[in-house]
Amino acid sequence: MDPLRADGSTSTPAANGEQEAAIEGLPLGLIGVVFAPPGTSFFSNFEVFVAKRRVGKDQLQLIKLVYEFLPYQRRLSEYNLNNLPARVIKLKVTPDPSCDESLGQMIQPHANETGLATQSQELPAALRATDLTAVLPCYRATADDFQKAMSKTH
Repeated sequence: MDPLRADGSTSTPAANGEQEAAIEGLPLGLIGVVFAPPGTSFFSNFEVFVAKRRVGKDQLQLIKLVYEFLPYQRRLSEYNLNNLPARVIKLKVTPDPSCDESLGQMIQPHANETGLATQSQELPAALRATDLTAVLPCYRATADDFQKAMSKTH
């Protein structure tokens, strides 16, 4: 067991394999969905997007955003985000280096539980000139996190 520091926290915050959630500013207008498997009515579902993350005053970085939702929650792709004014929201995301991958890997067909390949989404037009071998850092967000972030921007 790790000793407690004066502030009450342990000396190794990720000792149990848990990653601390990070608050990142993400532009609301996502570039596009690159993978959206069919949903299930029993388990959590996900969609994979490419988004932009601000890394400097005038610098943006492409990231992989995995949006996780439950069967009774809306898919992120169901929101009409393109018709909303562009603004940066503070979306609670969790970095997940285990799912970092290149854009080329993301758009390849994936095999589902039956062994059949599912068709990925068509590459969004804004990404067609992007280097398909560049590895994008992966972040995870939930439908609840998205709802909270949207309620704070109004």
